[in-house]
Amino acid sequence: MTSTQQKGISSERIHGSTSVNVDYLECSICRDLLWKPIACQECETPFCSTCMDRWLDNGSITCPTRCETYIERKCPPFITKVLSCLQIICFYQANGCQEILPYEALDKHEIECGYQFTKCPGCQLEMLEKDFLNHKESYELFPMTCEDCKLMYKRNEATTKHTENICLRKQFERLKLEYNESRHAIQKLDLELGEIRRLHSCLKQTITFEDLPESAVENSLKIPNVYKGFRWTKIFYIHELLAAKECSKSGYVTSFLPGDSLNVAFFSETATISIEHPNKTFTLISIMACAAWNDDLELTITAYRKSIVVNDRTVILLFGRPQRIMLQWENIDKVIFKPSGGTEHLECEGPGTHVVLTQLTIDDFSEQKKRVYE
Repeated sequence: MTSTQQKGISSERIHGSTSVNVDYLECSICRDLLWKPIACQECETPFCSTCMDRWLDNGSITCPTRCETYIERKCPPFITKVLSCLQIICFYQANGCQEILPYEALDKHEIECGYQFTKCPGCQLEMLEKDFLNHKESYELFPMTCEDCKLMYKRNEATTKHTENICLRKQFERLKLEYNESRHAIQKLDLELGEIRRLHSCLKQTITFEDLPESAVENSLKIPNVYKGFRWTKIFYIHELLAAKECSKSGYVTSFLPGDSLNVAFFSETATISIEHPNKTFTLISIMACAAWNDDLELTITAYRKSIVVNDRTVILLFGRPQRIMLQWENIDKVIFKPSGGTEHLECEGPGTHVVLTQLTIDDFSEQKKRVYE
């Protein structure tokens, strides 16, 4: 066990005298010397990172001292500075290691220290790491694995279970298996590509929002109700220049792809697209969408026909990377989008559940075509 696996470092392992009272450097949970410390954002009390992980894993959301909600922050600089001045005795001193190391170098040394115990996988004998190499080279029952054919055998079986012919045969069998698996994967991919080509061949309209008014360069605007023959409820659009100016760290910026429209649509709460004509339906073939502020944002898409739910799907959206969501929902008259959940993207403090729509692929149905489907 190394210090990284312990709850902390005993103050008895501090070598030499120090002018600092180590009581100020102890973890408030384990009462040992702080190890890889972090702190509470509100009260700045320091804790070992491993101790705090265990504390939170037990279901608590409070600070171990007095704060109602624990929010992590970096440990105050003066504590890390003092810790870096300490000299620490290796955890494996009892096994014979005489190393005394700076606090910052302790972790790397203890991971590699030759005075930690290890167990031989062949004879199950425990020995020091530094003695294991010699033991491995001489022990006849030590398990071996061939790098070429991946066959496992014991050293004393090399002349019977791992001959040159056996090795070549195993390599051939492995290559044959890999070839069959690759061929199956290629066949599956061909089928998927064929389906995508079939869907694309029947597209009638891909809505990319490129022809919306450019006044959105100054402000984000609501999509007009009559746009492309649909009603748009609680769905807005924003120009690439405005997104770069107002939301430079958001997924809005990276959702604009070279050569595509200079506008994208977005919504932050339950939004709706419905057919303008009461006697028509349409097919929603696919959408391209991503999350603007959160990672792993949930988007639930529900399709209706005459107020009855006929299809629904929940997908996880990526931050700032539009992904195509294939639907192929036929003969519908309304689609509702509902975003929820997700976690705040790293270094991205935003309003949360914003979904960016870059494309909607629609196949319109006339009244005659609708009657055929019914």
